[in-house]
Amino acid sequence: MTEAAANGASKAGIDFISAKTALFSSSTKIRIAQLRTIDEKLRDKTIDQSSIPTLLQLLFDTHRFYDDRPSRRAVESCITSVFATISDVKALTPFITSLRQESQRPGIASKSAFVLVEWCSILFQELAGKPLWENFGIEIIHADAAALEKCLQPTTRPSVAHSALVVTRRGLRAAFWRGGFREKVIQDAVKALTAKGAQPTARNAVLLGVIAGVSSRHTQAKDVLASVKSEYFSFFTRELIGSRTPIPTHIATGLGDFFSDFVTLEDLDKDIIPPIEKGLLRAPEVVLDLVALLIRALPKSLDLSQALSGRLLKPLLSNAKSSNATIRDGVLAAFKEAVARSHDEKLTDQVAEEVLNPLKSGKLASADHRILHSLMLDYVPLSNSLAIKITTSLPPIAIKEGNEGALGAEISVIGRAVSFLLHDGTELPKPAVDAFAKGLGDKKIPSRRLWLLRSGEIFVPFTQEAQSVPENAAKLAEAISGPLADTWTEIIKNPAAAAQSGLIVGAYVSSVLSLKVLSNIDGATIKPALKKTAVSKECLVADPKPSFLFNHRVYGRLSTEDDTRWFLRALTAIYDDMPKAPKNVQIIWFQALIYLVSSTTVPPQVRKETTEAISRLYVRDPGFFAEIAIDGLWRWIESSHTEDKDSIAAASKFENAHLHLVLKSICLSDDEFKLLGAQKSQEELAKQMCSLLVIARNDLVPRASWIDLCLRVGLDPGSLAQKYEEELIRQIIEKTSFDQKVNKHVAAIYDIILISGSQKLSSRPLATPQRILRLWLRIL
Repeated sequence: MTEAAANGASKAGIDFISAKTALFSSSTKIRIAQLRTIDEKLRDKTIDQSSIPTLLQLLFDTHRFYDDRPSRRAVESCITSVFATISDVKALTPFITSLRQESQRPGIASKSAFVLVEWCSILFQELAGKPLWENFGIEIIHADAAALEKCLQPTTRPSVAHSALVVTRRGLRAAFWRGGFREKVIQDAVKALTAKGAQPTARNAVLLGVIAGVSSRHTQAKDVLASVKSEYFSFFTRELIGSRTPIPTHIATGLGDFFSDFVTLEDLDKDIIPPIEKGLLRAPEVVLDLVALLIRALPKSLDLSQALSGRLLKPLLSNAKSSNATIRDGVLAAFKEAVARSHDEKLTDQVAEEVLNPLKSGKLASADHRILHSLMLDYVPLSNSLAIKITTSLPPIAIKEGNEGALGAEISVIGRAVSFLLHDGTELPKPAVDAFAKGLGDKKIPSRRLWLLRSGEIFVPFTQEAQSVPENAAKLAEAISGPLADTWTEIIKNPAAAAQSGLIVGAYVSSVLSLKVLSNIDGATIKPALKKTAVSKECLVADPKPSFLFNHRVYGRLSTEDDTRWFLRALTAIYDDMPKAPKNVQIIWFQALIYLVSSTTVPPQVRKETTEAISRLYVRDPGFFAEIAIDGLWRWIESSHTEDKDSIAAASKFENAHLHLVLKSICLSDDEFKLLGAQKSQEELAKQMCSLLVIARNDLVPRASWIDLCLRVGLDPGSLAQKYEEELIRQIIEKTSFDQKVNKHVAAIYDIILISGSQKLSSRPLATPQRILRLWLRIL
């Protein structure tokens, strides 16, 4: 270093060359030590003010480099000390300028943006109530607005976005009222952020929303914010509604706190809906998404019935005619949010009629438009009068519908209205009953399948054990019993073809309704239908060829969630006949349940429902059910280890990753028993756990542990071993004998016991029963 430079460094109190080397060292220890030295000199005021711009630029450059929190905190401490001890505006201006320029740079990384947000927050806290705020306050507000928006972009980690909001709120609270309430600061911040700029300023919505949220939690600040609502409305209209391009979601939701805390019905009607109406005519693809997000943010207490029926419905229905799928999706999203906030039944029914009329009159030539109107109706809260209108006017249209997608949407609306009327005790209009009877006889299999699924869903609530079938539902059941029986007969003749076409679900629906609903109705047309189907007789067949219900080549082809769920319902519906069924039928029945738990093609939700169904059936008769379950599991494991290609396990590609869920489903805790409204027998439970001794091992059932299962059901494994010693030994010997077809390592466990006994106890009899049990438990 030259003598002049050395003198300059001495005068400044800091050697910038060595400081820069230290600050950009890869060692956090060196960096933090240097930063602490700088901080001390700043607090002691031993650094010349002329060197402050250079120092601040050096500190500023670290925002891209530091990833660790301690280093960043050390820099923040230095910045705080600078603004606490230096009042020279000229010396501080370059730093503030760099802060704003960097925050507005398009390519800035979210990590760097977050550091800038933190710096803005500490500046808010440090400059609040000081003269320097007049010089730099608005610049920092703009910098924070730009940096915060970048932190909330979709590519940013959620944790970073959350932290950025927390830090910003902390800084704003300090700026607005720490050490005294500052009304002008709030007003100036709002004015600056809502002002019209040379370029679009929609990104300011994020910080404007945070300001509103912070102000709403302070009485005085809330009043001040309420006085500048007009500026928020102008900004919303100009920058968001008036945008020429779609607004990113994080910006569109930025004003959420403002809408939820400050907007009234009067504001909505006067300042928000009028520009929305114009925007829907000008650029619906931009405005529709904003409408949905806006309504979602409004206070829950606001009733939007009048706004929807009187102002929004007409432009929404106009845009529903669009051939642009994006616009139609936006219409549906906006309508869904608006109708969910509409609580005036009369006005809501009027809205529904406006949506229904084009559909029932046949004026909608496009299937996409019919689908949209049906989906909109599906979101309207039902009343008795509306349900009757739907079930009277829509079924004749649906029965003639040629488009499968439109038919599915229309049947969904009809089915929802039918379910409402059935539970309301209202007799169904004849068009609805006739439509279901005709639909179930449709020659087009995809169409008939839709009617079958909806018919089944309507009657699901009446399949419960204690649920009686009301008279209005019985009339519908009588009407569809004949077509159901015809579909059943068609499927039984060729289940494989039905599985291929997707019609197989009709057999599952027919089975459930016949066993759980039709059998409880005394009707002239129902008895012949039940006699024709003879569900129990047809289903409970395992040899020589399994029935459609137990044939893994049939249910192995199920691919949709609806199909697998109805298959599960059919399996549970037939359970009442299991005690009288042959042993092989019982085992093959439970293996079908194991398939639903094990197969990777089964949706996760159906797998969860299957385990819950197993538990519900188990508590009805734990001893009987556990025996079937354990036998079924052993058969599954045996088939998997021998790779029997004709087995049910082969249908799931010998998957065993979820087998432990089956064990958990029959090993319930006290709380689970109570939740299912059942009481457990300690004696039956002990016998069950004895039967699980060998199978509940990790090498047979992954993630299974016999000891853990014992503790789960509330039994002590040690006490169980003492009390049921002979039974446990019998299980070990029986399940590990050499004539078992299970994998070699299972039989080898018995060898280990014998060898262990001969090596450790060679002077005593070889492998006494007690030693066998003790060593087995040690292996567990």
